[in-house]
Amino acid sequence: MERDKKSIFQRAAEWGVPFGLYLACGGISYIYADHFAPLSVLFFTITLFAPVVTYYFQRRKFIEDDGFTEYAGLWMLGIMLYILGTTLASFFIYLVLEHLRPNFIYDQAQAAIKVYSSLPEMRDSEVLLVLKRMVNEKLLPSPIEMVFNVFWFVTFAGSVSSAISALIAQRSIKRPIRKN
Repeated sequence: MERDKKSIFQRAAEWGVPFGLYLACGGISYIYADHFAPLSVLFFTITLFAPVVTYYFQRRKFIEDDGFTEYAGLWMLGIMLYILGTTLASFFIYLVLEHLRPNFIYDQAQAAIKVYSSLPEMRDSEVLLVLKRMVNEKLLPSPIEMVFNVFWFVTFAGSVSSAISALIAQRSIKRPIRKN
């Protein structure tokens, strides 16, 4: 009896939800890391292991298809995982930025200004002047602008890392030798 094999897009849709929740945990841990320092370690760990999670799903699909999934298919699976996962994560991150931490971007800019102002070599830097101007003239990005910027960055970086992990996921499957 042959297993019901699903297409790459069906698998990406199924696996995109848990992957999106995984990415959302990373984003939300970053947003709250200034209140609870261990969350920065969680954010770093989630970010570092996102390509490993992508590899896991690509390898799972490769094995499910008995080793007949082409490189382009595995790469597309990774790209779709990042697009769908980042879309879901972006929704949650936007809700947090808009409703739970509406001053997050402003607070981060103020923290950067404080750090740059405390460093003698940075006191007259262009970076510090631009940051102060952005705060004073209310030119900081809105939560939705920030979320869209992160969305495009993560999907691009995910596409690149998926290309690499697809190469690794495509290694041959070792099957036990059957004796007749």
